[in-house]
Formats: sequence, structure tokens, C-alpha cells
Amino acid sequence: QSVSEGEEIIMEIADLVEKEKPKKAREIREKTANYTAFLNYPKKVRKHIYTTNPVEGLNRGLELMRLELGGYFPSQECLEVNLFVQAVNLADKWQRRPIPTVASMEYELRQLFVLRYESEEV
Repeated sequence: QSVSEGEEIIMEIADLVEKEKPKKAREIREKTANYTAFLNYPKKVRKHIYTTNPVEGLNRGLELMRLELGGYFPSQECLEVNLFVQAVNLADKWQRRPIPTVASMEYELRQLFVLRYESEEV
């Protein structure tokens, strides 16, 4: 999808929300650029941008552990241990090599950075 297509979808969502929550709809419209920012990147890289949110990954890992334990953590200590395990796993991911798809697009990403930040006159 292009940025304009993404903006159209966000506006449709805001229109649906407006009936029930006008303030929230206004907030959605004001933040449209934030919600569609990832669409400025090459398609090959996009899925890694919006699927590698560390907090979501941590929550997903905790949820999987909770389900494996029968739907709940039996104690506070069990929750803390599982949270620690997830935090260690997250730290390991950050220390690994870059994702091959993203690494292969490094030149394009650098060019986007230069166009956006270094070509501006101060």
C-alpha cells in the first residue's frame, strides 16, 4: 500500500469512530502521519518494522507462557521468572545479526535517511 492509501484507511476508521467518540476520532486524524510512517519504507522492510515492536514481543511471549501453564500464572514468583526469561530472550534478539531482508536493503534505507535528514539545509 502507498501512504495515500494508508491515509484513506485511517480516515475511514476515524469516520467510524467519530459516531461514538468524536475526541478519539480527532486524535486519530491528527496522528495519521504517525500511523502511516512505515509506508514510506520499501515493502520488503515494512513487515519487520511493524512486527518487531519489543513490547508486543514481550507481551506475546508472556501470553504464550501463560497459555502453556493452563491459562494463568500460579504465583507472583512464576510470573516474575517468566518475565525474566522473556526479557533475556528479547536482549538476545537485539544482539543478533540484522534481519537478512533488512540488511539487504541497507543501501536503500541509508538513502532514505540521507534524503530525509542530511539533505536539509540548516
